[in-house]
Amino acid sequence: MTKSFRTNRRTVLRGLGGVALSLPFLELFMPKAANAAPAPLRYVIAFGGSSLGLQSRNFVTPANTGTLVGNLSRGLQPLADYSVADVTSWVSGLTIPWGASPPAGGRNIKWHCSSPCPLLCGVRSGQNENLTGPTSDWLVAETIGGHTLQTRPVLSYRVQAAYYRGGNGTTSARGRMSARMNNGRLEQVDPTFSPKLAFDDLFVGFTPSDPEGAAQAENLLSRRKSVIDLVRGDTEGLLSRLGAADKLRMERHFDELRALENKLNALAPPGTASCQELADPGDDPPVGAALDVDNKEAGLSQNDAWSNEELRAEVMVDLVHMALACDLSRVASLMFTYAQCFMNVNPLFGYVSDLHQLGHFGAGGGDEGANAVADGVAWHVKHTARLMRKLRDSTDFDGNTLLDNTAVVLMFEGGVGFDPEQNNEGTAHSSENMGVLVGGLAGGLNKSGGQHHKTNGAHPVRVLNTVMEALGATNNLGEVTGTLPTLLA
Repeated sequence: MTKSFRTNRRTVLRGLGGVALSLPFLELFMPKAANAAPAPLRYVIAFGGSSLGLQSRNFVTPANTGTLVGNLSRGLQPLADYSVADVTSWVSGLTIPWGASPPAGGRNIKWHCSSPCPLLCGVRSGQNENLTGPTSDWLVAETIGGHTLQTRPVLSYRVQAAYYRGGNGTTSARGRMSARMNNGRLEQVDPTFSPKLAFDDLFVGFTPSDPEGAAQAENLLSRRKSVIDLVRGDTEGLLSRLGAADKLRMERHFDELRALENKLNALAPPGTASCQELADPGDDPPVGAALDVDNKEAGLSQNDAWSNEELRAEVMVDLVHMALACDLSRVASLMFTYAQCFMNVNPLFGYVSDLHQLGHFGAGGGDEGANAVADGVAWHVKHTARLMRKLRDSTDFDGNTLLDNTAVVLMFEGGVGFDPEQNNEGTAHSSENMGVLVGGLAGGLNKSGGQHHKTNGAHPVRVLNTVMEALGATNNLGEVTGTLPTLLA
């Protein structure tokens, strides 16, 4: 009688010479019970420090409601470029209320320091810029985190390397979007903004804090980068016993991991307590210089306020995707850009401007300026759409795609409309006419295909409440109640 072939993940890993390599989940490892457990749900929430328009012009929100396919704006065009418009909804007409004494879920009249708090945790702004309640990522993790609650309940990442103004700090309230309850106390969670350190945490599991430790980690990382070559011959025997679907998963896993490591080789991490700043590499330093407020244009032309955020965004997206695919974490928060973002957009679009200045006629007034604002929004949408595409191209434990079991949300700092601080209409300093992107099919989201849903001044957190409900978590975030059932229709 021919013996059946049986193995498990531990056996495979032990055969790799003791070097930890996170493998994709294979059908080979799946229990053969008739009612095998379903794949876990995942959640990604992202943030961009931009408004949607200016001078009452909004070239992000589509002109028509209904299906998004064939109805995309300049700002949402990347959804078509990555072929994910049919699994994405855009919710518009959202408003965060305001007041000198903010209402429930509202903001202070002063602009930049006031909208992220009610937007991300559903609690009115306080006297400072800190988040004043737990954010949706940590609340969802309590429900869907499973075994990752003991290791990485939430991946907190940021793409923009520094604030690019004043002291050019890397830690501030405007550079974080996540807060949790820890032993009964609210704790602000600073994101990891070095892709290299984020990679080490996921795939090496060690962050050095001293020169000797750094050398050990570098040696371990070098071993890891070559492990695919070392074990490829040893895995040929295993591959020959896998089914067609498992073979494709293994090959895709190796290809994606090698591509990710190649991108990391091009990065130099900024200075942190764990990773000291490298020597000046030349014209493009690891962290761009802060802008001189008296001579901004010269600095923008010389690529100040730029740390290759394009590459950093690609790597961070790759890390989130790989973490979800390997079940290293099930929840991620990804801040692309700071609130009131001074990141240079000249390398991206040729506008001699930072992202914030685009909303202040930095690229000209009228349609020209509104188009520039939409381009800034589209950059965030592009990287979010790329993540969704990678999730859609990945097979999950249950045979569906990862995107079938994932909810992806992208929120922005503001909309376009009335600014109570300056008593002006049609400005980018407004929490009227805000918009939220919701992608993925987890829990019944987007079951009718990609749609543009227009509300009549609903709070943006009602979108989060709906997504959290779809994921089996609470449907009330902070002080904001109510959902938007059309997202589940």
